Amino acid sequence: MAEPSTKEWIQSLVEPGLLLFWAMSCIIPKPILHRTRQDMADVVTDYVRVNFEAVFKRGQVLAPFLQTSKLRDEAFMSYALRSHQSKWPPKNNRIVRLTRSTATLVEGPPSTPGADSAPTRIQAASDLIPGVLARASGVVLDVGPGTGTHMPLLQSPAIKAIYGAEPCVGLHAELRARVEAEALVDKYRIVPSSVAAADLIPALEKQSLSVSDSGAGVFDTIICVRVLCSVPDMQRTVCELYGLLRPGGQLLVVEHVVNPWRTAKGSVVARVMQAVYGFLGWSWYVGDCCLNRDTETALREAAEADGGWESVELDRWFGRSVLPYVSGVLVKRGGINIVISKASDKTAVKGIMEAEVLVVPAAKSQTDTMPRTSMVLGPRLRYLHYSVHFGTI
Repeated sequence: MAEPSTKEWIQSLVEPGLLLFWAMSCIIPKPILHRTRQDMADVVTDYVRVNFEAVFKRGQVLAPFLQTSKLRDEAFMSYALRSHQSKWPPKNNRIVRLTRSTATLVEGPPSTPGADSAPTRIQAASDLIPGVLARASGVVLDVGPGTGTHMPLLQSPAIKAIYGAEPCVGLHAELRARVEAEALVDKYRIVPSSVAAADLIPALEKQSLSVSDSGAGVFDTIICVRVLCSVPDMQRTVCELYGLLRPGGQLLVVEHVVNPWRTAKGSVVARVMQAVYGFLGWSWYVGDCCLNRDTETALREAAEADGGWESVELDRWFGRSVLPYVSGVLVKRGGINIVISKASDKTAVKGIMEAEVLVVPAAKSQTDTMPRTSMVLGPRLRYLHYSVHFGTI
């Protein structure tokens, strides 16, 4: 990735401030930011409505007192989703994308979704998402999907089921509409829960997905796109997500992180600006989003008890900006790697339930670098008429 020009770098330092200003304008009263009376009335109305729904519709009598932060975020997002297109951005090429947990200001039009839509040149954080999500397969946990903005990227036939854990019930209507629009009604299930295991596991069990205590996990893929910045306890959350992965399962991440200012690719100025925006209330105004989380370290350490991840493919992006990103795939140990080649004796292999298989023609050896075809052996497969060679791929 080419280094940004001085103009682009300065712009990257200032843009989060513009976003913070906009977020403040959704909440701060008129005397400070000259808001209209109608705007303020809308904010108050949304907050009152969300509190009433929590008490009388969901039966959470003490929520207005014990879950003020959660209800605040729900009311804010309800207002923001309704108003941001007409009030922001200014008349230029900037696009504001909002999710439950954070908002990101990027330049240029969004990438066209599709299985092969990974852009050749990464220009914005949104360009990182297609290439990462293209690897999703099996039973998928979509953490904090918000309104489902990246749902078009989850159309792969390799995906068997998707569970979208979204705690903000105010977004469920739009999320459900997106599920229908993308023809994923048979695959996508909305789970009204946070990502915390204490909330998520009971919610999953209500969806008829049994989560055992054996540590075997239930998901083949877990997706985290701009959500780990806002969870209350990131280290604990990442460890709990790791526990929900099946052996050989993969964690797909696209997350903004603390600026790596101590490295050659980081920026001291950008790190200072992160601290400045934090002091000005970034976390409070932007849905509990934190700019200073060392997410990459937390991800790597989550698997330490098992000897580390099987493989880690993480890339760093936008290192000189206030919103640097880490993206890629982490694979849990314990998956069965098999190389098979055609055999004349039609050897039967029994008991293979779920495994990733690399198919290699008989004339080629295991050490060849030729392209290999990946496929997933479904749970009903009992016999495979190939000779099998076990080993590390």
